[in-house]
Amino acid sequence: MPATRITVALNANQSSKAPLLIPAIASDGPEGITRIRNLIFKTTQSKLRLKKPTRVFVRKTGQELLSDEDWKNNIKDDVVLLISAGEDFVGVTRESSANLNANPACPVELLVSKAAVESLSVTQLSTTAHTLSGIIHAVGQPDLHPGTKFPIGAVFASEGWIHPHLIGGDIGCGMAWYKTTLPRSQVDGDKGKKVAEKLRGLEGPWQTQAHREAWLQEMDRSCSAGEEWDKSLGTIGAGNHFAEIQVVEESSLNKDDKLNLQENDVVLLVHSGSRGYGGSVLKKYTTESNTSFEESSPEAAAYMEEHDKACLWAKANRDLIALRFLACLEPGNEAWELGSSTSEHDEVDATAIAHVRTKLQERKVVDIWHNNVERVKWPPAPPASTSDLAIAASNLSLEEDTSQQKYAWIHRKGAAPTYNPQTGRPLNFLPLPGSRGTPTLILTPKFSEATSWGLKNGLSLAHGAGRAMSRAKALSALSSKYKGQNLLEPRAGDHEGTWVICDEKDLVREEAPEAYKDVEAVGQDLVDAGAAEVVGWCRARVSYKVRNEAR
Repeated sequence: MPATRITVALNANQSSKAPLLIPAIASDGPEGITRIRNLIFKTTQSKLRLKKPTRVFVRKTGQELLSDEDWKNNIKDDVVLLISAGEDFVGVTRESSANLNANPACPVELLVSKAAVESLSVTQLSTTAHTLSGIIHAVGQPDLHPGTKFPIGAVFASEGWIHPHLIGGDIGCGMAWYKTTLPRSQVDGDKGKKVAEKLRGLEGPWQTQAHREAWLQEMDRSCSAGEEWDKSLGTIGAGNHFAEIQVVEESSLNKDDKLNLQENDVVLLVHSGSRGYGGSVLKKYTTESNTSFEESSPEAAAYMEEHDKACLWAKANRDLIALRFLACLEPGNEAWELGSSTSEHDEVDATAIAHVRTKLQERKVVDIWHNNVERVKWPPAPPASTSDLAIAASNLSLEEDTSQQKYAWIHRKGAAPTYNPQTGRPLNFLPLPGSRGTPTLILTPKFSEATSWGLKNGLSLAHGAGRAMSRAKALSALSSKYKGQNLLEPRAGDHEGTWVICDEKDLVREEAPEAYKDVEAVGQDLVDAGAAEVVGWCRARVSYKVRNEAR
């Protein structure tokens, strides 16, 4: 029996592949399938750098190889096997392509000309648009990159259907900017190190559960998720979440508005979400066989109720993170005393907590969700006045009306809205962060006839630079490059560099600047698409990821 020629590829990044010749002798005997499986896994580990391969799929059909019979029937010349580290099959199965509610003619926009985009992410974008129920418009932002099954940096509009997996488990993840009273002279150069040293007591549970429940009270509604999840409130989390102390280097925003970012302002950018709570909601309402809901179904109503709650939880989380940082950055300010981890309050003063939250809103200049789904009028309509290129508030209102106006569900997975969801009014500006040590651009959304008043870009913009390397690839490729180097301090002679706080060695390399796309190319693609204008930029002085410390 001759040898068998196959190709192994990464399930999550199918452009990463390698040929493999299986010797005839490997198939012999009762242990033949085990030897073949071990050879495939060993090749994947050595050539494709996948640490822990556990599952194997046939790319053409999506079939997972489980039984010996599956292996015998599918190991043949020229088959392509997708190797997974545990994630589900990425691609189109025969069953999904036969979805009667799918829209094979769904338009797909790709807002990319300068930023690099992997072919797998484009495949995922098109596959999702053309196989899921009710999708009527799909957009790949310039930060588009592959996910485990659905792309990140994408927007999907659907009619009549809600797809929880399109936004994932970190429901409500987003970013918020807050102004500080620090002068830039206190954070520039080596002063940044002193500021970084002050950032203590930011990990672990904040106060008592009673305090957390009071913080999570929104008017007459509580968004508490219970103590299991609430104890993470006020913490950043892992992965690409962060908080940065930044200096506004350039800004052309109106100086008469005190909430606009101005040159030399020192601001705090917080990127975090609903922590484990959002993931529990996704798991609760979806199964392998039921991942989408018709909008009129009881399941859709139940999911959206907890989805909206998780979004509010995530927003309150960002606020509490900001409070804890401000307690370190502005000591002596009585308004922030509650944020100190050393301040233990036996009694819960709900009025005082509400007052602190009000004071914090005076510092907040923008807060956006970039992992969420919401119902909006669709398609976007032109403004009431041709002299005003901003969308009229009524065009995005979520309120019901008696007209024949159509609505769509906008699903965002790593995409920033161009408007305030509460008011329907366009945002004055929003952040487009790069990686640590690279600029954060200040964007102003644009609406014009050329973009069909925001339809082209799905009423959204990129939420960041987007990954250029998977975490596994970055860890493998950059560990040797930076061996022996201290990535937590600015390079010698760089007086405008970034001080990084991250006590997890691998995470430092996974989040290295080279692991991300060029943020300026991403921003320029949005400008070229007519979706945004770059009105300034910030430079990070301190980037906070995680600190191992005991309460």
